[in-house]
Amino acid sequence: RRIGAKCMLVPKASSAPRREKDPKKRIVVTGMGLVSVFGNDVDAYYDKLLAGESGIGSIQRFDASVFPTKFGGEIHGFTSDGYIDAKNDRRLDDYIRYALVSGKKAMENAGFELSNLDK
Repeated sequence: RRIGAKCMLVPKASSAPRREKDPKKRIVVTGMGLVSVFGNDVDAYYDKLLAGESGIGSIQRFDASVFPTKFGGEIHGFTSDGYIDAKNDRRLDDYIRYALVSGKKAMENAGFELSNLDK
C-alpha cells in the first residue's frame, strides 16, 4: 500500500485539426469589419498595427483613481450611426453595439446587402 502517492494526468498531445474536404463545410472570409482601439475601420487598424502604435492609454471613460490599474484600451470615436437605429442604440450594451457594427461593416466590405439575400 502506498501512502501519499500522487496520480497525475498527462495531457494527450494534440495534433493539428484535419483539413475539411467537404466544400459544403468550408469557410471563406469574404469581408472584414472591426471596431477597435486603433480605429473603426480595417485600414486604420492595420496601419497603426504595422507602425507599432499602442492602443493602451489612461482610462478616460470613468474615474479609475480608486483602482490599482489606471490604464487600458478604450474605443474612442465610435459611432453606430447608419448601423443601429437610435432606439436600440440607447438600449444595447457597448459590446453588443461593437459586435453589430463590426459585423455589418464586414458584410458591407464583402459586398453583401441584406435586401439581396434570400430569406
